[in-house]
Amino acid sequence: MSITVTAARPARPLVELVFTVTGAPDEEEGPVTGVRLLYRGQDLQEVSVLVSEEEVPYRADYTLPWPVWLHPVVDAHRPRTPQEERHRVADTLARAYDGRPLATLREEHAALHLEAADALLDPTPAPAAARPCSCLPHQVYACGHCRHQDCQNPDCGHCPCKCPCH
Repeated sequence: MSITVTAARPARPLVELVFTVTGAPDEEEGPVTGVRLLYRGQDLQEVSVLVSEEEVPYRADYTLPWPVWLHPVVDAHRPRTPQEERHRVADTLARAYDGRPLATLREEHAALHLEAADALLDPTPAPAAARPCSCLPHQVYACGHCRHQDCQNPDCGHCPCKCPCH
């Protein structure tokens, strides 16, 4: 039986947005000073209107009516989808390095910026076997790992790696 263990990370982390709002009509509790939104990915979890020093919660599932002014505010502050964020980062890279927007670049050149954006947004390191190794040929085994040659039986698997590639 083989057990594989990988590092856990939330697939969709919680994102809290708190911002000020001007020009909104007063609530029963007093004048509106801001809004607090809590998202899990693209899904709205909580909506609260900040009134002076209080929070007035509203249901995120739209079952109870919200104030009319709150709908466009929530829509304007919805987090980007992963594809939108990937394109935004790639466009920023293209503007910084090429001086032009991503949409104006040739497809093969834009692909380089999209790959760089992927690497920035998901910086998981490559597995050790996939990394290039500068070991001498007799130090590299079929698994892709290198072993220090002090052991009389280097295939034993107990020798610690002393190669600078790790």
